Amino acid sequence: MLRRPRRSLPDTACLVLVASDPMVIAAAHDAARRLHGARPVQIVTGAEALFRLVGPGEPPRHLVLEGGRAGADLLSAARDRFSGTEVVVVARPGEKAPDGLRAVPAEGAKLAKALSRNGSNGALPAADARSLAAGLARGEITVRFQPIVRLADRRPVMVEALARWERPRVALGAGAFVALAEQAGLASQLALAVARCAIEGLAQARRRMPLRLSFNVPLAVLLQADLPSRLGALIALHGLRPQDVLLELTESTTVRDTALLRRALQRLDGSGFRVLLDDLGLDDARAPLLGLPFAGVKLDRSLISALPTERRARAQVERLVRRSHAEGRAVVAEGVTDPLLWRAAAAAGCDLAQGFGVGRPIPPDALPAWIAAWSGAALPDGR
Repeated sequence: MLRRPRRSLPDTACLVLVASDPMVIAAAHDAARRLHGARPVQIVTGAEALFRLVGPGEPPRHLVLEGGRAGADLLSAARDRFSGTEVVVVARPGEKAPDGLRAVPAEGAKLAKALSRNGSNGALPAADARSLAAGLARGEITVRFQPIVRLADRRPVMVEALARWERPRVALGAGAFVALAEQAGLASQLALAVARCAIEGLAQARRRMPLRLSFNVPLAVLLQADLPSRLGALIALHGLRPQDVLLELTESTTVRDTALLRRALQRLDGSGFRVLLDDLGLDDARAPLLGLPFAGVKLDRSLISALPTERRARAQVERLVRRSHAEGRAVVAEGVTDPLLWRAAAAAGCDLAQGFGVGRPIPPDALPAWIAAWSGAALPDGR
């Protein structure tokens, strides 16, 4: 049977351009010459640009859009403040840029200056709990979905919801505020804000593909007796089942009372919610927790990255896989960034893969575009 051609992962060093106007094309080439490294220009279709923004692999550093040439899906992905791509629209006189994007005229110097600006992400002051509480109240917490696929057949099966804080002038990743939330007693509010946003996004995504959802929950929240009922109320609003949602126990707090955790896992399981043990690493002190009724384990990217070169890492992963499979648990390999790690995780017996080689964290409404990109990408094993 013939295979349809698949695209290889794109080069990220070039300036990606969606344009047909000769003036815009000339301005982009001029801007590329002015940028550090004299980047080459690749003129692509809107569909190809969307593939570059949300598909597997690293994103392009620069994307230039001719005004009026981008569809709604591409504009939505281009507006993502966490994409890692500097996006600029070249507008005709009197033409405004789409909301959330910058516009410049078709002049190489101005375009180069716009493309060389740093993103707006900043760092949150370490003690700014008041701002976080206010942001939670204003609904500023959003999520990005990172896809998870089955190693055996590349089928998308799940997404992990990653927390983001989108303030008016600053967009913050989870590392900037999750620990603060736990220290300030805001962990429960944050977890439920993430759950609300993620469950709403999952309900939209499941209209196209029956994906499941996971998201991080710190130990203190997981132990709360009313967590199953609160989550149950959220999923009921969107016609989902508890089986559609998995919780991930983070490694941020040491488990000192395993009996208490066991009861919490059993309580959640009784309501249909299962829990994954997140970020299990090499010689992890949390290994004794594998005796508790978790639905699966996620192997930390540091452990997965060591698979091709470290025998001890391979032996540990293989032991974890054998034990997990014997107990009916799934094993997720995190940090799968390239074909080598894909093959190593598959050879070790892992069930699922997550990482930039599969897909970056993307807005929930970009999932259909990622699915199209993933189905057209080169197979990770090179076939």
